[in-house]
Amino acid sequence: MTTDLEQYYHENKSNLTALSYRLTGSWVEAEDIVQETFLAMFENAAGLEHIRAPGPYFRRAVVNRSLNAIQSPRLSRETYFGTWLPEPVFLQTSHAADEPILREEQISYAFMTMLEHLSPQERAVFVLRESFGIEYDEIASILGKNEAACRKLLSRARKKLGPVQPESPPSDQIVPGWVSAFLKAARTGEFAPLLEMFNEDAVMWSDGGGKVRSAIHPIISRKRIIAFWSGITKKGSMEGDLVPTLINGQEGLVLYRNGVAVKVILIEGDHTGHIVNIYLITNPDKLIHVPAKK
Repeated sequence: MTTDLEQYYHENKSNLTALSYRLTGSWVEAEDIVQETFLAMFENAAGLEHIRAPGPYFRRAVVNRSLNAIQSPRLSRETYFGTWLPEPVFLQTSHAADEPILREEQISYAFMTMLEHLSPQERAVFVLRESFGIEYDEIASILGKNEAACRKLLSRARKKLGPVQPESPPSDQIVPGWVSAFLKAARTGEFAPLLEMFNEDAVMWSDGGGKVRSAIHPIISRKRIIAFWSGITKKGSMEGDLVPTLINGQEGLVLYRNGVAVKVILIEGDHTGHIVNIYLITNPDKLIHVPAKK
């Protein structure tokens, strides 16, 4: 049985990590949760005999650990200083076996931020059902609820996400165009040309976690966003090497200073090709997986 579970672990580690990441918003935490789940079981050799279906068993363990982690001080949104943004994921820093899972699951940053609109229970039901296609009887068993309650949770989650889901994602050509324009503006200090790329009511979200100075509240409107970037550029906050990088399966930007990543910038648009959200992550705890500057 131990050999079978070891094989299951190697074959499903990436899938379970993707599941935990969707629930916690932290890839570092997700990796730890999956590893700890399997270590705890291997250390309890007697318990291995009772596992007849490893898939449901380990999904339940990972989901429960993930939900517990959300309530912990380090991941609690309620006690977090300022805006809480998901940890960005860099495909090139993952093991080769992880990359197909990341691409297949399409863990886009826009989708991860949308999940923040949900309660932990709604998030769990939505992710299990919509992202992983788990049947309601298993979801009910995982959460300790009946199927009817799980269906209601999913219905509430869909209603919450409905208004914030983009009508259609921007094309692969549009996103690099935004990134290129932003990169040029940061290098020249001329942000005015970016104005027309933003929606009038675009929003910028910053996450410094209280460890790095950042805007505590969202910055709303394209003019205020442009003024913010122009201002910090003039003050020298954008000094360093700004490098286009694949983040959560989409092109974004990483600012390196003395070889160390200090900012991650991600841009989200709508079906019209305009920028609606821009995300700035500077909390060093969320930049652990940023690849080294080449």
